[in-house]
Amino acid sequence: MSLAVHQRRLPQFDEVFERDADSTIASMNESGRDVANQSAAHPLALKTMGVVRTAVPVTIRNPLGEGLAHLSCEVHMLVGLAAEKRGIHVSRMGDVVARLAQETFDTLHAYALRLVEELQVTQHATSVQVKVTGSLPYLEGIDGVKSKKSLEAVGLSIEAQLADGRVTTTQGMEFSHITACPCVQQTYRQSHEEASHRFVHELEVRKMPLMTHSQRCRTHVKLVGLTKALDIRRLLEAVDKVAVRCQNTMPREFELLTVYLAHARPQFLEDVLRDLSCSLTQMQPDQPGSIRIQIDSISMESIHDFDLHGSIDTTLADVRALSRR
Repeated sequence: MSLAVHQRRLPQFDEVFERDADSTIASMNESGRDVANQSAAHPLALKTMGVVRTAVPVTIRNPLGEGLAHLSCEVHMLVGLAAEKRGIHVSRMGDVVARLAQETFDTLHAYALRLVEELQVTQHATSVQVKVTGSLPYLEGIDGVKSKKSLEAVGLSIEAQLADGRVTTTQGMEFSHITACPCVQQTYRQSHEEASHRFVHELEVRKMPLMTHSQRCRTHVKLVGLTKALDIRRLLEAVDKVAVRCQNTMPREFELLTVYLAHARPQFLEDVLRDLSCSLTQMQPDQPGSIRIQIDSISMESIHDFDLHGSIDTTLADVRALSRR
């Protein structure tokens, strides 16, 4: 992506001050008066120090097809600060994100690793924490009675941490989906006497789901410690095996199909967390069992004046063990 360029009209440094800029900075460095490099009054190490930047452009190879994907990201850049150092060099962090905005990366994973490397070098840091979140827009074709296009988006995230000379990553994706509550369906079954019970049975024989209320959910799935970049296309396939994702452009026949699929497979939010964990595990047969699955989900309840929040933190090994029981 070619970024717009604009140069501010400012006076020259030496037009305002007695010295030119080069002489001023050289004098500071030679005299030990670079404030960030001064000794701290109280030499205590800081776990993290850094900045959060929004609307950072990141260009990657399109994980869902050909060409490039342009993401607008929120970028967290944090480094550990040694006890003897007074501060970080904030302008160097700004320079890093500006330079990387002009490059193209294979994946968001590659961008985050490069960001860690740059921060380690420019800040002389032994520990670095990076978090990058952005939205990946894409088009879906709607081939129905009236062919249309739907503009969709999923959230991509990566956290990369340098500690003890080793970089570990947490890669994730955020998406919206709907659930249909199984309680109302079961209560409806039990609420009928024998004569009408046959009617309910006939509906189920005809595979016509019973009525219930539905919820829109927002779910963030993350895999901790993968040895390679997350395959977004395969991840979407794993999600679609167990969840009914939302869609923005939805002609009537697709509305019916979406509602039917959700009601034919009613789920608690608890079911979603467990079903996704199993589907994600099946998607990673070549990864070590120590890889962690972390999922956070919010269910925006339609008949209650509150939302449900749920999460799961497990490993591939734990989920694989279930299939051997």
